[in-house]
Amino acid sequence: MTPAVDLPPSRALLPALALWVGLAALLPLVASLPPGHRVAPYLALHLALTALAFALSRLVRSAADLRPLFAGALLTRLVNLGTPAFTTTDPARYLWDGAVALAGRDPYALPPLAAELTALRARFPSALDHLDVATCYPPLALALFALAAAAGPSLAMLAWKSLVALGSLLTGAAATRAAPVATVALLLASPTLMLESMVGAHLDAFIALALAAALALALRHRWNAAALSLGAAIALKYVPAWALLAFALRAPRKALFVALALAPLALSFAVAHALHLTPPGSLPNVAANWNFAAPLWSALYARFPTDDDTLRPALALAGVLVTIALSLRSGPLARNVRDALLVQLAVSPVAYPWYGMS
Repeated sequence: MTPAVDLPPSRALLPALALWVGLAALLPLVASLPPGHRVAPYLALHLALTALAFALSRLVRSAADLRPLFAGALLTRLVNLGTPAFTTTDPARYLWDGAVALAGRDPYALPPLAAELTALRARFPSALDHLDVATCYPPLALALFALAAAAGPSLAMLAWKSLVALGSLLTGAAATRAAPVATVALLLASPTLMLESMVGAHLDAFIALALAAALALALRHRWNAAALSLGAAIALKYVPAWALLAFALRAPRKALFVALALAPLALSFAVAHALHLTPPGSLPNVAANWNFAAPLWSALYARFPTDDDTLRPALALAGVLVTIALSLRSGPLARNVRDALLVQLAVSPVAYPWYGMS
């Protein structure tokens, strides 16, 4: 057999990489525009970064080419650490919930407008919307929020965005153990991963990391570690439980895999209740009433506007049945996991852009 050799780097790689970093560096300028004037330049940047991401995935030829790509990805994160989260209000809510927990109060029971939180509102920036709704994030996510909020009101956002930046970079690092270099390049350069982590600063960056790690570990037959990694994703946002079946069907010890994958959520709930917190908080209300930009749900609701109490469970049941069928397929595990998460996104009444990070 002829030994494998690294291909010489493409001459176009570094110029394309420089252009990608340069475009990412324009995001603070977009954020500085007045409200109502950001949409067109933001979408234009998103499209340009998407085209460059595909170009970079074609230009990367070997693992050695990933080193400058990781350096470029780090630069895109650094230049956007101070970019305001102008596409969402979620990070402000994350930090507020963390501050409430640090103050010894229960964010699962007290919405931001609660009278008991008057003193906290005077010293820590409050959430920006849904002020009458208590939190619905799982306890492990709340622990991350509290970690960032512990930096104080002036540094909490920087601390949070630094954590998210690290998570989004580590997602690419996890993928290097499980995917071709072109796929890793596309993942690192993906504007969805970069913009929704460094502008939106969304919790979903950690979900993507945990799922990438779970896949990498499973492909190396480290099933117990893969289960715990998937369990961390579930304990951070519940939704990755939709991929549990796809993983468990491939695990050699299926019952053990499921038990380990649910252990982080169970343990985090137990700790939360020991601290006198009351998760899941507003989750039942959110699941029953929240909706946003979901094409399938919107189309059905437009046709059956009085049947939402039936639509939601029917969509969920249909999604579960399709997911079971997809998870039973032979072939790549990553494909089955991806398709399971796509089905969940399709049947959900809520479809924010960052939900696609996973």
